[in-house]
Amino acid sequence: MKRYVLLTSLLMAAILTCQADEQKKITLSSDHAKETVVLSYANIFVSLAENDGESGKVKIEIENLDEQNVLVLFDRAYDEKTIKKMPTSITFDKTFGGTKNKRVIDPYSGDGDRVMLFRPSDKYDLPLVAVSNGNAVVCRLPIYIAKYKGKKMNKLLLLEKQVIELNIEAEFKPSAEYLGLKKRCDDLERELSRSGLCPNPRHKPSIERQKAGFTNKITDLKRDIDSAIAAHGWTSADNGYKRYTAMKTMLDGLDLDSHERDCGRHKVSGGGGGHKCSYCSLSLQQIYHKLDDLYKKIYSSSNRKAAKKAVMSQANALYKCCTDASCSRHASQWKSGGDGYKQKITERYNRISGI
Repeated sequence: MKRYVLLTSLLMAAILTCQADEQKKITLSSDHAKETVVLSYANIFVSLAENDGESGKVKIEIENLDEQNVLVLFDRAYDEKTIKKMPTSITFDKTFGGTKNKRVIDPYSGDGDRVMLFRPSDKYDLPLVAVSNGNAVVCRLPIYIAKYKGKKMNKLLLLEKQVIELNIEAEFKPSAEYLGLKKRCDDLERELSRSGLCPNPRHKPSIERQKAGFTNKITDLKRDIDSAIAAHGWTSADNGYKRYTAMKTMLDGLDLDSHERDCGRHKVSGGGGGHKCSYCSLSLQQIYHKLDDLYKKIYSSSNRKAAKKAVMSQANALYKCCTDASCSRHASQWKSGGDGYKQKITERYNRISGI
């Protein structure tokens, strides 16, 4: 009979322990910035406190709904001897599981630096929890339910423990700052591709002034990107830093020379036509080496897709300069094999295109 009672008691304790452990999945976003976990003894409010489009902070608030008992969160794994000597002496109830005098407190997993007491109707914030875009973070809350004892109310008796695991995932929309900078970058690239740079001596403004205008826009954009990175205090390890510097990489890859083309508005009767660009002055060997440099730049990049996008217009312009039948400098050389560089240029251009 004694064995039966002991076995039943152990089984009930195991069941209560399993019931006490709860997992709550919480997904926060810019459109859904707050969720509430409703428990019989407490409300847990989880909300986005701040974000920059890549990382952010989550605020967790606990409200004690129990009108009789105190909720306790511990910041570290104290032993029984230590909690008993605290200003508010804390001991375990005789029904609490574990071996007396050998039990150790189950601590809160966050950045707390003190024991937190939630009296009836109290509502307090926990330290902010760091999150990153699209990733989940687990916040474990071992909540002890306790009651005051003694006439002076200077002692706490731990009655039971409830463990709540908050599996928090955050999804941020890109910030207005990022979207604004990205739009300026995309607009500049689109303008350059659409209008090009006319090298015709009759064109106004001159090719030098056209290039200077784009160079100034690129410089201004890179300065604004650097200012934004500095304002956020990001380091090279931060996702925000990587995302913003990717825009600078794209700007650095804008090769103005490769966008030179006659706008077609300066034809003079009897004048000759034909291909003309800034690469016409290069030999086929020099064009090959430029393509080879572009290939190595893409291949060694940590983001090959972005690196390819940044240099592909230059690669196309270099290849066109060789293959355009109207190019007075290269057409005949290309047709005759270019002293072996025709094959090398074709192979290197195909490798760039295939990455």
